Amino acid sequence: MWKQVAGAAVMTCAVLSVAGCGSSGGPSAVPRSSVPVVPAQAVAIGRCGSVSDADISRATGLTGLQQVAANPMRCSWDAGTGGDYAVVFQWFRGTSLRDRRDQVTLGTPATVQVAGHPGILWSGAKACEIAVASGGSDFIDWILTGSGPEPARPQGCSELEQLAADTLAKAG
Repeated sequence: MWKQVAGAAVMTCAVLSVAGCGSSGGPSAVPRSSVPVVPAQAVAIGRCGSVSDADISRATGLTGLQQVAANPMRCSWDAGTGGDYAVVFQWFRGTSLRDRRDQVTLGTPATVQVAGHPGILWSGAKACEIAVASGGSDFIDWILTGSGPEPARPQGCSELEQLAADTLAKAG
């Protein structure tokens, strides 16, 4: 009797093993990749994008900027005397970069890459903005605006990419 039970168990294991190797509708083994798949992880962004007032002035060419607001998610700087410009940093958590594309109305969005991260750059008559994915479903956003009577925007718009790159480089 014991030989019959053992033989049945061996036969059942053999049938199950063969069923796993079949190519016609049965389950089959899935090869494993030797490279682990790591999901894009959100990074920790420092207060105000981890950049200094001097970094912002250097990148934008604006002098006399003064920080007027700061919290973990948003910071802003205004030009001191002699300018009507503002710079804003924002960190969006759990928000799609794709959603941001539809929210900004400065002009036609241009797709950019900043330090290997996908981003979007907008440029209008008096403002420009760059939003760059920072991992997971988060992104950072730098905005430069001119609010004076001058019809032209500040000249530092192309340099917002450098501010975004600096922020991502300092993220951990």
